[in-house]
Amino acid sequence: MGKTVLSTSDISMRWPDHRVELPPIQVNAGEVLGIMGPSGSGKSTLLRWLVGEQQQFVRTVGSIFVDGVSVQGVPVEQRKIGILFQDVLLFPHLNVFDNLRFGLPAAQRQLSIAEQTERIMEQLRAIQMSKYAQAAVSSLSGGQRARIGLLRALLNKPRVMLLDEPFAALDARLRCRIREWTYGQLAEQQVATIVVSHDPDDIPANANKLYWPEARDA
Repeated sequence: MGKTVLSTSDISMRWPDHRVELPPIQVNAGEVLGIMGPSGSGKSTLLRWLVGEQQQFVRTVGSIFVDGVSVQGVPVEQRKIGILFQDVLLFPHLNVFDNLRFGLPAAQRQLSIAEQTERIMEQLRAIQMSKYAQAAVSSLSGGQRARIGLLRALLNKPRVMLLDEPFAALDARLRCRIREWTYGQLAEQQVATIVVSHDPDDIPANANKLYWPEARDA
């Protein structure tokens, strides 16, 4: 069993008319936790809270630890938690290379342009997309956008990755291949991963699973 990377405790989510109390969460390096439950129950809201975004319509409290260190009050960009949504949020005014350059950690952005370029091109070659470095993101297919979105997130060296319906926009032909590639990348880099999906096939067979608890009266 790998080292515990993400752990939570005492998470309570309170809406005006109901509340949900979650059991403790623990995800080790290279492991995947699948969260399953009905639409609108708060799964995506939980992911946003973990990354540091408090939604106005629900009050969420609890403790979050990354590598044993509390990230309560820590800014989003310093939590070492990445998130990838169904709609990959690439910057439309930047080409593929500049989108990836944006994902570099602050320390690597201090390197020379030549060094940054070599790091990014090495990663693009690894996913067989080096010829798209100067391409507009609007010209990419759904599968290409998914790969660039994950690659940009991984360039920032997250310890935790949150996946919110990440494969839903892909057609059936691409979905299986991109899903396998994504989990392969995360396992190789020993990233602790939480995935939310309505499709059970999007959650690896060997993943741990958390079934969303029933709501209680507020």
